[in-house]
Amino acid sequence: MRRYFWITLLDLNPVVCVVKADTPYKTIKDLLTAIQTQPDKLNHATAGTAMTQHLAVEVLLRAPNISSSNTVQIPYKGGGEATAAVLSGQVQFLCNNLPTLVGQIKEGTMRAFVTSTTERLNEFPDVPSARRAGVGPLEQVTGWSGLYGPPGLPVEVMNKWKEVLKKVADDPDWHKANMNMGAIATLRSLSDTEKFARDQFELYEKLGTALGLRK
Repeated sequence: MRRYFWITLLDLNPVVCVVKADTPYKTIKDLLTAIQTQPDKLNHATAGTAMTQHLAVEVLLRAPNISSSNTVQIPYKGGGEATAAVLSGQVQFLCNNLPTLVGQIKEGTMRAFVTSTTERLNEFPDVPSARRAGVGPLEQVTGWSGLYGPPGLPVEVMNKWKEVLKKVADDPDWHKANMNMGAIATLRSLSDTEKFARDQFELYEKLGTALGLRK
């Protein structure tokens, strides 16, 4: 039995790969070259195995056929600790959802190399998309938020939500707020949301299997 009922997708939270701003790496190519030619020298922060930060790095390395053993994963308790580890120099790089790193990128304490988007983001025009940076497979990895409720949600409740969401979709302030924090406002229909969620679950299952994270 289903334990929830999808109402809508709310936003996408693309992944961005960053280093501390004073490092010698200027592009994602510089970083990947260093990982390939200097095995075990560069560490990367995650919030744990199979989390977004870990999967993003694994996909990033698979694009140019670099062994994941060339860089050491250092797990932290969460994205905040992982970010602090990069800024303090404990680790050399991090791939995480953009909203968690917007402040550091805009302040100039972190340098962003690539986003897991198909096009450059308006708020970060100097940061290339995954495809433009030569790591197209990274487009697969993204965070997202959705709205859901219990199964058997009454029709009148769903209709009320549809009214509210239509107002939200037409609200430029909501779109601007998402953009400012590095998210992409993405309201979708019930059927589209269900398909998106199903595809995402299947994608991460396949990634986990391919990376040896599940059997």
